[in-house]
Amino acid sequence: MMANNPAPKPRQNRRQSKLKALLKFDSTILKTQSTQCQLIGLDEVGRGSLVSSVIGGAVCLPRSLTREQKKLLNWLDDSKKLTAPVRAELSEAIQSFCLTGLGEAEKHEVDSLNIHFASLLALYRALEQLCQKADVCPHSDDIYVLMDGKAIIPDFRASAQQAIIKGDGCSAAIAAASVIAKHHRDTMIKALAEQYPGYGWEVNMGYPTPAHLKGLRELGLTPLHRTNFKKVHQQLSIPF
Repeated sequence: MMANNPAPKPRQNRRQSKLKALLKFDSTILKTQSTQCQLIGLDEVGRGSLVSSVIGGAVCLPRSLTREQKKLLNWLDDSKKLTAPVRAELSEAIQSFCLTGLGEAEKHEVDSLNIHFASLLALYRALEQLCQKADVCPHSDDIYVLMDGKAIIPDFRASAQQAIIKGDGCSAAIAAASVIAKHHRDTMIKALAEQYPGYGWEVNMGYPTPAHLKGLRELGLTPLHRTNFKKVHQQLSIPF
């Protein structure tokens, strides 16, 4: 006689299938590397924001996950597709059993370098922090990096990097990096919103929403606005 157990919910099955696909992607990459190789996912958050720092995340998942660890990662995906409470729980879970790193390129570095190179700097700092925790040199042959996007880190071994467009929806390591980076930056921007009310940062995280642009026109610049962003100049009618 069959046990009277409820059938798995379709949504739960989709989540499990997504996690399986993310992990399989990373596993396939690892099979091309040495058995000592550590696969590290990198992703940045805040590239399109008009304010403050850009944050890089770095995550190295265990090669073999326990059933409980997989359960904790059940909602893993591109962080932009997740709600804030889910990201918070996932970020805590990821940092509880994975090697992680966070890197920051501050507002003045965004202004001086431009957002492209500031983002790469934040990613490299996240990688450095993770490697320091693991007591591994970032330039070690046992490091292989997967990055979200088109660009790789300059002056870092090209053979040890792979850039993947929309990688946060393909790779478990990149998705995990996007989660910890976004949770960290969102928490930071919400705190800054209390210091600079009127721009809606607690909701828009500094991105150019109508409320933020209205705040710029009516209240002007804050010290945290990125002065080399065209949309900032447009709202203030300043030549760019």
